[in-house]
Amino acid sequence: MTTVNPDKKIRGIALCAIGVEKIVSQELERLDLKSEERKPGQVFFDINEGNFARDVARANIGLRTAERVLLELGRFPAPDFDAFYEGVAALPWELCCFKDSALQIERVRSHNSNLNAQTTLQSMAQKAAYEHLMQHYRLATMPASGNEVSVRIYLEANECLIGVDTSGVALHKRGYRPQGGVAPLKETIAASLLFFTGWNRKFALLDPFCGSGTIAIEAALYALDFAPGLNRRFAFEQMPAVQARPVQDVRDYFESKIRNDVDVDIRASDIDPAVLAVARKCACAAGVEDWITFEQKKAEDAEPFRVGKGILLTNPPYGKRLGTVEDAKVLYGGLKDMGDRFVAAGWGMGFITEMEEFGEYFGRTAEIRHHLINGAEDQWFHWYPAP
Repeated sequence: MTTVNPDKKIRGIALCAIGVEKIVSQELERLDLKSEERKPGQVFFDINEGNFARDVARANIGLRTAERVLLELGRFPAPDFDAFYEGVAALPWELCCFKDSALQIERVRSHNSNLNAQTTLQSMAQKAAYEHLMQHYRLATMPASGNEVSVRIYLEANECLIGVDTSGVALHKRGYRPQGGVAPLKETIAASLLFFTGWNRKFALLDPFCGSGTIAIEAALYALDFAPGLNRRFAFEQMPAVQARPVQDVRDYFESKIRNDVDVDIRASDIDPAVLAVARKCACAAGVEDWITFEQKKAEDAEPFRVGKGILLTNPPYGKRLGTVEDAKVLYGGLKDMGDRFVAAGWGMGFITEMEEFGEYFGRTAEIRHHLINGAEDQWFHWYPAP
């Protein structure tokens, strides 16, 4: 078993959509993980090496808005290839690799640095890491026939950061939604929207373009204090520095927090019965079907079902994968009367779309707009707080 220093601090990196870093940082603090630095799409936090398993488990199981958690294995100056190789070889790879682990250098990102040859850097990093592991485990060769360990390399101003993936499958894949589907909203983005609005279970929630039900399901999970990663496994569970008992203790902790006695009013509607059937199946798979009311209905006909303390939150079609851009503009214009009804009832409204100028067609300029960069997508969250 790999030994660890109980007093040594190492760092984790929560990867997320650009624009939600502050929310991820706040989530980490609520998980008792100290957040110390933020960069676009990255939030760094402390991991106590003596509680490595506990801290990494808390982040992976508990974070709703992060896409992936990396272990910062180390950082070092890398102005040239020799320094890069020596820096990689000096890192404690035995924390995350067994003697037969297969290293995959998943990606290299270089900015304002001398080194930017991705294929060469990938090959050199793998060779240097294997050299360290062969010395550590006293091997003549690395079999690389065991579990896969995924690595990301970041070069910034000639400084190299090595990040080891502790998540495995991306964190937005909670396990309740089938693969594919039409224009899905990522679970992590849906959860981020809830935090942007300040929603909690005291507020009613309506999604009138519910699609596969992601916003409503994430709201129900949040209302029940159901940790998003409880029903899945992670890459860190196959690392030498991780023992099963601390991880199970973290799972037990999160399970003890689940509330099944909450009174919450979450509703989701869509005009397409086939889409609603998928949403119901997803809610059932997530275990929250009893806390969501589904209804077949046109979004234009949506009505507030409570005076005040309500939020309309939705991801309307925006003309790239569903219909055309012109169709989307017409649709947004047709939502004006609906918007008037919800404003009159004292509700807040939030719309996430790829259209920056959504308000021009909706007939209302958002008081707050958040720009999110989610992979290759630019998205805009238009938030209309309750009047």
